Amino acid sequence: MECKRITLRDIAGFCPEEAVWKMMADVTLFLVKDNPQDNISPEAIIVDGNKFILEVGHVAEIEFLAPELEFNQISGPPQNVWTLGALAYYLVTGHIIFGGHGGIYQKKHASVALPIMPKGFHALTSVLHKCLCPYPEERISLEELSNLVQKGLTTCEKQERMRIAKNNIEIKNKYHGDRWPEKMIEI
Repeated sequence: MECKRITLRDIAGFCPEEAVWKMMADVTLFLVKDNPQDNISPEAIIVDGNKFILEVGHVAEIEFLAPELEFNQISGPPQNVWTLGALAYYLVTGHIIFGGHGGIYQKKHASVALPIMPKGFHALTSVLHKCLCPYPEERISLEELSNLVQKGLTTCEKQERMRIAKNNIEIKNKYHGDRWPEKMIEI
Protein backbone atom coordinates (compact mmCIF):
# COMPACT_ATOMS: atom_id res chain seq x y z
CA MET A 1 0.00 0.00 0.00
CA GLU A 2 1.44 3.33 -1.06
CA CYS A 3 1.39 6.28 1.35
CA LYS A 4 -0.22 9.47 0.12
CA ARG A 5 2.15 12.41 -0.21
CA ILE A 6 1.29 15.28 2.08
CA THR A 7 1.56 18.74 0.55
CA LEU A 8 0.87 22.26 1.81
CA ARG A 9 -2.62 21.98 0.36
CA ASP A 10 -3.35 19.10 2.76
CA ILE A 11 -2.29 20.98 5.91
CA ALA A 12 -3.30 24.56 5.02
CA GLY A 13 -5.27 26.17 7.82
CA PHE A 14 -4.14 23.63 10.43
CA CYS A 15 -0.54 24.63 11.12
CA PRO A 16 1.07 25.93 14.28
CA GLU A 17 3.37 28.93 14.01
CA GLU A 18 6.51 26.79 14.17
CA ALA A 19 5.45 24.81 11.07
CA VAL A 20 5.02 28.00 9.05
CA TRP A 21 8.47 29.28 10.06
CA LYS A 22 9.93 25.85 9.26
CA MET A 23 8.32 25.73 5.82
CA MET A 24 9.62 29.19 4.95
CA ALA A 25 13.09 28.37 6.33
CA ASP A 26 13.39 25.08 4.42
CA VAL A 27 12.12 26.47 1.13
CA THR A 28 14.15 29.71 1.23
CA LEU A 29 17.29 27.74 2.04
CA PHE A 30 16.64 25.52 -0.99
CA LEU A 31 15.98 28.53 -3.24
CA VAL A 32 19.11 30.37 -2.10
CA LYS A 33 21.30 27.28 -2.61
CA ASP A 34 19.72 25.78 -5.74
CA ASN A 35 18.45 28.81 -7.64
CA PRO A 36 14.96 30.29 -7.83
CA GLN A 37 12.12 28.21 -9.24
CA ASP A 38 9.35 29.14 -11.65
CA ASN A 39 6.55 27.04 -10.27
CA ILE A 40 6.20 27.20 -6.51
CA SER A 41 2.70 26.15 -5.49
CA PRO A 42 1.03 24.35 -2.57
CA GLU A 43 1.37 21.07 -4.49
CA ALA A 44 5.11 21.61 -5.01
CA ILE A 45 5.96 21.70 -1.30
CA ILE A 46 5.99 18.25 0.26
CA VAL A 47 5.84 17.59 4.00
CA ASP A 48 8.47 14.97 4.82
CA GLY A 49 8.43 14.31 8.56
CA ASN A 50 9.74 17.47 10.21
CA LYS A 51 10.98 19.13 7.00
CA PHE A 52 9.51 20.68 3.88
CA ILE A 53 10.84 19.81 0.45
CA LEU A 54 10.32 21.89 -2.69
CA GLU A 55 9.66 19.56 -5.59
CA VAL A 56 10.45 21.02 -9.00
CA GLY A 57 8.43 20.50 -12.17
CA HIS A 58 4.97 21.50 -10.94
CA VAL A 59 2.51 23.75 -12.72
CA ALA A 60 2.29 27.28 -11.32
CA GLU A 61 -1.00 28.36 -9.79
CA ILE A 62 -2.00 31.84 -10.84
CA GLU A 63 -3.28 32.74 -7.35
CA PHE A 64 0.27 32.31 -6.00
CA LEU A 65 2.05 34.30 -8.73
CA ALA A 66 3.52 37.70 -7.86
CA PRO A 67 1.45 40.64 -9.15
CA GLU A 68 4.00 41.58 -11.81
CA LEU A 69 3.89 38.13 -13.45
CA GLU A 70 1.62 36.84 -16.16
CA PHE A 71 0.89 33.11 -16.41
CA ASN A 72 3.84 31.13 -17.89
CA GLN A 73 6.36 33.95 -17.38
CA ILE A 74 9.76 33.11 -15.91
CA SER A 75 10.06 34.18 -12.29
CA GLY A 76 13.09 35.09 -10.24
CA PRO A 77 14.01 35.72 -6.60
CA PRO A 78 11.63 38.69 -6.06
CA GLN A 79 8.71 36.66 -7.39
CA ASN A 80 9.70 33.66 -5.28
CA VAL A 81 9.69 35.89 -2.19
CA TRP A 82 6.15 37.11 -2.97
CA THR A 83 4.98 33.54 -3.56
CA LEU A 84 6.47 32.38 -0.24
CA GLY A 85 4.58 35.15 1.56
CA ALA A 86 1.34 34.12 -0.14
CA LEU A 87 2.00 30.45 0.70
CA ALA A 88 2.70 31.27 4.36
CA TYR A 89 -0.60 33.14 4.55
CA TYR A 90 -2.34 30.16 2.93
CA LEU A 91 -0.66 27.75 5.35
CA VAL A 92 -1.87 29.72 8.38
CA THR A 93 -5.40 30.55 7.24
CA GLY A 94 -6.28 27.95 4.61
CA HIS A 95 -7.32 30.82 2.31
CA ILE A 96 -5.67 32.27 -0.77
CA ILE A 97 -4.50 35.82 -0.19
CA PHE A 98 -6.60 38.82 -1.25
CA GLY A 99 -9.91 37.03 -1.12
CA GLY A 100 -8.75 34.12 -3.25
CA HIS A 101 -7.47 36.29 -6.11
CA GLY A 102 -3.79 36.46 -5.14
CA GLY A 103 -1.36 38.65 -7.04
CA ILE A 104 -3.89 39.45 -9.78
CA TYR A 105 -5.93 41.49 -7.30
CA GLN A 106 -2.85 43.22 -5.87
CA LYS A 107 -1.74 44.17 -9.40
CA LYS A 108 -5.04 45.97 -10.01
CA HIS A 109 -5.17 47.41 -6.47
CA ALA A 110 -1.55 48.11 -5.45
CA SER A 111 -2.66 50.10 -2.39
CA VAL A 112 -4.74 47.24 -0.95
CA ALA A 113 -4.05 46.63 2.74
CA LEU A 114 -1.74 43.71 3.37
CA PRO A 115 -3.14 40.92 5.53
CA ILE A 116 -2.64 40.63 9.25
CA MET A 117 -2.09 37.16 10.57
CA PRO A 118 -4.52 35.65 13.09
CA LYS A 119 -3.92 35.77 16.82
CA GLY A 120 -0.80 33.83 17.76
CA PHE A 121 1.00 34.56 14.47
CA HIS A 122 1.87 38.25 15.03
CA ALA A 123 5.60 37.81 14.45
CA LEU A 124 4.86 36.54 10.93
CA THR A 125 2.86 39.63 9.97
CA SER A 126 5.89 41.92 9.52
CA VAL A 127 7.74 39.24 7.53
CA LEU A 128 4.74 38.72 5.24
CA HIS A 129 4.42 42.45 4.67
CA LYS A 130 8.04 42.52 3.47
CA CYS A 131 7.34 39.55 1.16
CA LEU A 132 4.06 40.83 -0.26
CA CYS A 133 5.20 44.29 -1.32
CA PRO A 134 3.49 44.93 -4.68
CA TYR A 135 6.67 46.37 -6.21
CA PRO A 136 9.45 43.80 -6.83
CA GLU A 137 12.25 46.35 -6.51
CA GLU A 138 11.08 47.22 -2.97
CA ARG A 139 10.51 43.61 -1.88
CA ILE A 140 12.85 41.93 0.59
CA SER A 141 15.58 39.82 -1.05
CA LEU A 142 15.58 36.04 -0.91
CA GLU A 143 18.77 36.04 1.21
CA GLU A 144 17.29 38.57 3.67
CA LEU A 145 14.11 36.51 3.89
CA SER A 146 16.13 33.37 4.56
CA ASN A 147 17.94 35.10 7.45
CA LEU A 148 14.69 36.51 8.88
CA VAL A 149 12.86 33.20 8.84
CA GLN A 150 15.82 31.34 10.37
CA LYS A 151 15.75 33.84 13.26
CA GLY A 152 11.96 33.55 13.51
CA LEU A 153 12.17 29.75 13.60
CA THR A 154 14.85 29.81 16.30
CA THR A 155 12.81 32.23 18.43
CA CYS A 156 9.66 30.15 17.96
CA GLU A 157 11.43 26.92 18.93
CA LYS A 158 12.70 28.53 22.16
CA GLN A 159 9.25 29.74 23.27
CA GLU A 160 7.75 28.05 26.28
CA ARG A 161 4.48 26.35 25.52
CA MET A 162 1.75 25.98 28.10
CA ARG A 163 1.43 22.39 29.18
CA ILE A 164 -1.49 21.00 31.13
CA ALA A 165 -0.90 17.90 33.18
CA LYS A 166 -3.90 15.59 33.16
CA ASN A 167 -3.72 14.96 36.88
CA ASN A 168 -3.88 18.71 37.67
CA ILE A 169 -7.23 19.25 35.95
CA GLU A 170 -10.07 19.40 38.41
CA ILE A 171 -13.67 20.07 37.56
CA LYS A 172 -15.60 20.97 40.69
CA ASN A 173 -19.05 21.55 39.30
CA LYS A 174 -19.90 20.24 35.88
CA TYR A 175 -22.51 22.90 35.14
CA HIS A 176 -21.24 25.80 37.28
CA GLY A 177 -24.81 26.39 38.38
CA ASP A 178 -23.74 27.69 41.79
CA ARG A 179 -21.63 30.39 40.11
CA TRP A 180 -24.48 32.04 38.21
CA PRO A 181 -24.53 35.71 39.31
CA GLU A 182 -28.27 36.16 39.59
CA LYS A 183 -31.32 34.01 39.91
CA MET A 184 -33.05 33.08 36.73
CA ILE A 185 -36.77 33.66 36.60
CA GLU A 186 -39.28 32.36 34.15
CA ILE A 187 -40.85 35.02 31.91
